[in-house]
Amino acid sequence: MSPAPARRYSRLPDYGDDDRLPNYGDDDRLPDHAENDALTPSIPASVADADTEDWRWVPKSRGGSATEDELSPAPLPDRDDEQQEEPAAAETQTAMRGLFGRDSAYLVVGASQSALAALSIPITTRLLGGGQFAVLTTSIAVMQVVAAIGIFSLPTAIQRNYRDDDAGRNARRTISLAIITATLTLVIGYATGPLWAPSLALGRFGPTLRYTVIWAALTAVTFAAIALLRSRGAFGAYALVTFVQSLAAEVVSVLLVVFVHRTATEFILGEMLMQLAATVLVLYMTRPLPLRRRDRQLIVSSLKYAGGLVPASVAGFLLMASDRIIIHHDLLPLQVERYGAVYNIATIPILLLGLLDPVWLPRFFKLDDPGLRARLLADSRDVLLRLLIPMVLGLGFGIPLVLAVWVPGYYHAAGLVIVVVTISAGAFPMAAYITANRVLLIAGRTAPVGICVVVAAAFNIAANIFLVPALGIEGAALSTSLAYVLLLLLAISFARRIQPLRNPPAGLLLGSVVSFAIALSSTLLPGTGVFAVVRGVLTLGCVAVAVAVLRDVISDGTGRTPSRLRRGAARR
Repeated sequence: MSPAPARRYSRLPDYGDDDRLPNYGDDDRLPDHAENDALTPSIPASVADADTEDWRWVPKSRGGSATEDELSPAPLPDRDDEQQEEPAAAETQTAMRGLFGRDSAYLVVGASQSALAALSIPITTRLLGGGQFAVLTTSIAVMQVVAAIGIFSLPTAIQRNYRDDDAGRNARRTISLAIITATLTLVIGYATGPLWAPSLALGRFGPTLRYTVIWAALTAVTFAAIALLRSRGAFGAYALVTFVQSLAAEVVSVLLVVFVHRTATEFILGEMLMQLAATVLVLYMTRPLPLRRRDRQLIVSSLKYAGGLVPASVAGFLLMASDRIIIHHDLLPLQVERYGAVYNIATIPILLLGLLDPVWLPRFFKLDDPGLRARLLADSRDVLLRLLIPMVLGLGFGIPLVLAVWVPGYYHAAGLVIVVVTISAGAFPMAAYITANRVLLIAGRTAPVGICVVVAAAFNIAANIFLVPALGIEGAALSTSLAYVLLLLLAISFARRIQPLRNPPAGLLLGSVVSFAIALSSTLLPGTGVFAVVRGVLTLGCVAVAVAVLRDVISDGTGRTPSRLRRGAARR
């Protein structure tokens, strides 16, 4: 009897996540010499997904083909039926360990930029003072919008175009396309600056906004090239570029403010100079290839795919920045400062979720099994919700303690607690939204993505216009969270037509609602004396719970406790 054909060890892309299974490259094929190796049998399909530590392989006979008995595995030791997992579940758990384990390093590095921006607030608010910090906050919002236009959403197209078999050449040519779009945005931004600058209540198109536009164009190029580093798995290079455009940039900016002039202009100049350094560095690492006439199809397909995401990118930054612009227009400068000072803290969960797409998409793009992809999308969404419950609770309990030292006394930190909790609650719908959004991105349906974000951003602007004059900055926080709910509902309506996913467990949804209610209620309690101690203990407890959930998902790929895992296996 001839040996059974060798079966693929896994349908998962090769990210080195599962040390138990042999690795034969991204195309998942056995090397040619394996078929003739006298000591390596073909693996029967019925056992290919089993843990190798439970199987003892019988080598082929030297005298000829292996017999059927020789191809059979040695008997398994007795195992509890509840502990046996289906092969499909094992594959999903392997991928989950990769998402929350190996990929977490990229997430931590990417999140460092937002963390450093938040950490710089106590310094910049004290160095710049009232009016200049308001100018800085508005300028950063302008940079984000201009960068979103200049990048033309090409980082996602770069990751979609990346292939190991062509050494990433198509992706490198797509970076050149991003350089062109960023340059065009820079030229248009400079030419039209005198027209749009007065509408921001910042006066003329002076040095501050000029530096801001240049900073935005350089940021667009850098983020396009970083997408290629992520697809390559070049973690060291990825971390170095991020370090230059985050920590180094913050340090240089603060030094310019301290030793040159205490204005927003000097801070933006520091950011621009270090972004230039990061751009030069990342272009050297990625070596973009020139676009040729024969690349017309690549250019058209990339622009078509990214074109649907451009409205989403611009509207996404408007969704996060329009509230500050409207506050600047309707309220006193002090309110802009107060809102801007806590906004980065309040949006930490949302920003972390937003960073997951560039980190996780290369893995999802490589999956060729729709069933596995659907399970992975749903399971990863549920784990994110489990992580958000203690995270939002921890913010609610601990934020009065943080704000007491985070912002100047004249900001009246006690009144900002409810703003932080309200904005952070938007992370729950955001976690479910990015899962539905990922379905659309994988399927190439980028136009619905743009529609969803544009509608949500328009709603946010309208809600801010109505609520900010009535409720102040609390109205801006409420508008933001309601916009995320609308965004989720729209995305789900489109994604279900392509790949329906199972709904989150009812208990998980209830836990999300209850955690927000508790966090909101905690804003009524004092943040001093014995209450401060209690808040500190509860915050540490929330951190411990989040760490336990993350540890569980890395160890078994589910994020559930062992008892729940056994019950889930029994139900299967």
